[in-house]
Amino acid sequence: MVLWTKKYIQIVAILAAVILVVAAVNYRITTHIVEKTIASQQEDLAVKTADTVEIWLNQQMKILTAAADSIVLSEIGNNDQTMKPLKMAMKAGHFTDVYIGRIDGVLIDGADWVPPSDYDPRLRPWFHRAVEIGAISFTTPYIDLVTNKLVIALVKPLELDAQLVGVMGADTVLDTLVKNVVNLRVGDSGYAFIVEKSGTIIVHPNQDYVMKTRLQDIETNLSEGLKSFMTADIGTMTYFDQAQREHVLSFSKIENSDWFLCVTAPRDEAYSRVRQTTMIFATEIALKVLGILALGVLVVAGISGVAVFFYSRRYTDVVQQHQQEITGINKDLEWNITRRKEVETYYQTLFNVANDAILISKGPVFSECNQRAAEVFGTSREALIGKGFLDLSPAYQPDGGLSEKKLEEIIRAAHEGDQQAFRWSFVRSDGMEFPASVSLKIFRLDDEELTLSSIRDISKRVDAEGQLMQAQKLAAAGEMLGVIAHQWRQPLNTLSTYISSLQAAQINNMLTKSFIEKLVTGASGQIHFMSKTIDDFRNFFKPSKAKGPVDVLKVIINAVKLMEAQMKHADISLTVKNASGESALIVYGYEGEFIHVLVNILANAKDAIVERLEGDTGNAPVLKKIDIVVNADDDDVRMEIRDSGCGIPEHLLPRIFNPYYTTKSASSGTGMGLYMSKMIVEKEMNGELLAENTDSGAKFTIKLKRMNIERDG
Repeated sequence: MVLWTKKYIQIVAILAAVILVVAAVNYRITTHIVEKTIASQQEDLAVKTADTVEIWLNQQMKILTAAADSIVLSEIGNNDQTMKPLKMAMKAGHFTDVYIGRIDGVLIDGADWVPPSDYDPRLRPWFHRAVEIGAISFTTPYIDLVTNKLVIALVKPLELDAQLVGVMGADTVLDTLVKNVVNLRVGDSGYAFIVEKSGTIIVHPNQDYVMKTRLQDIETNLSEGLKSFMTADIGTMTYFDQAQREHVLSFSKIENSDWFLCVTAPRDEAYSRVRQTTMIFATEIALKVLGILALGVLVVAGISGVAVFFYSRRYTDVVQQHQQEITGINKDLEWNITRRKEVETYYQTLFNVANDAILISKGPVFSECNQRAAEVFGTSREALIGKGFLDLSPAYQPDGGLSEKKLEEIIRAAHEGDQQAFRWSFVRSDGMEFPASVSLKIFRLDDEELTLSSIRDISKRVDAEGQLMQAQKLAAAGEMLGVIAHQWRQPLNTLSTYISSLQAAQINNMLTKSFIEKLVTGASGQIHFMSKTIDDFRNFFKPSKAKGPVDVLKVIINAVKLMEAQMKHADISLTVKNASGESALIVYGYEGEFIHVLVNILANAKDAIVERLEGDTGNAPVLKKIDIVVNADDDDVRMEIRDSGCGIPEHLLPRIFNPYYTTKSASSGTGMGLYMSKMIVEKEMNGELLAENTDSGAKFTIKLKRMNIERDG
């Protein structure tokens, strides 16, 4: 029995040792795979970003080449045959200038710049560059002293019958390139940049480095690593920064240049990304656990071997338990490896999905979209491709405008070169409409016009804004109910007096027809006043259904009526001055919400006056007044609400329109009134709401676009 137990322990020890070795080897292999995965991911990102830069440069070069090909080289001069292609190239390529330096020293400039009399283009670096290369190329970037922007010159030699007749050049600002590179983020603190082969920094998130500093001067540990630029177009290296934090840097050469697109990130962040996107980390942990367990088995086996002569029977169950654990670990390891392969295959089929729906169209129909687009519209990618913008839109937008007409205006503006950002209503596959924020850009790729649309579903935000707006109205309900009670007190007293007078009239035999008619007329007037108060209160809390024409003067009168009782109670003078002299001033928006804005500002003005009175310890009387002044011109309506209150502390002025920010106590202010007012005026009515202090208090200014009924109706 003891002999069998010894052999059994030996077998277990050998098996544990083998597992430990296998685990160590696999752990090393897994670590190597992690390193390769990190390098592969960053290199792939560097290559894709470099491809984007190459596409942009090639597009600019194609425009310059096309312009050069359209010029009659035998007639180069300040004439239409030369100037027209130069100006067309400036517009097509967004160049700041396109020009030709002739071999005889004459400069023809597409931007109509007149050079000094001693200016000779043949002595300029761009002329030398074109002659030296003998083909289309570009100069070393430089910082423009006027615009402080990064600029390069694309140059092309012009030859007629194999003889150089001049050099054509085009200056282009690298804003697009810089933006695409600088905005690229890798993890939490990684970033991208462009350097020349020599190490000179061309594009970098830190503008102080651009064209002024070499990479090896910033990161001294990269001096040897930069030699890779001389021998390889794509690669990855590691280095330690000044804080001794290890980084991973991947690079890709930009075609037809000495530039390298680099992507760098701290190694721990890169390792974290790999752990999140692959099962390698799980395998690594499993191997660590397996190694520890195997080592534990060896220790236990060793101890058991020493004690087997004394406790062989006692430790038989322990050895069997260890065998079962090893068997379970092997099965878990096999499952983890299989699962890792499945997950890696799965992740390789996914692309970098954006948070927004992205659709690309050729002409009026979509030719490509991401998976997010299918989710937003509740259909498949195949169903979206082949449809158009209007196929996914209702006939009319929420503002009553025809979708087709509004889209034509947006496309027309986009063709002028500006990116269009707007709110749009779409229809899902189930027929449900939803609001979205859209960014639309038209661009050309390989002589083909494409439209890129980025769509974000803002249904929840719009619903939340509507609920928040109504909640703010409800938050004012308590105070407004107090207003109604105060406004009803006098009519109720009057009605009580009328009723009491009936009994006195009867006793004194004064119940004549004229007396009763007078009494009924007076009572009806009081009841009508009370009914009107209820109607005003109900209209104030009823949300507006849709946008439409709004009479500013009518809204002001309604708001003043709602606040009239509060102002009288506080003994505050409230005046309205129509400085425009017109009987109606029409804007476009939501009438109910706009009344809410004015009521909110008037309530704040009243509170400010009361606060000033409570805090004033002097004997001088405080003027209690609020003035509303309305001005207008052909384009805008301007309202100024001035009060004689305590004003707004200067350090709080930038924050008063922030949500949940209030200078009042928690019991008297929610911090949402001015935020909602600004949102209504600026987002819903395309206006502007400003606040400032005056010598006597505070002033709020509302500026809205005036609506011409005949023109805009």
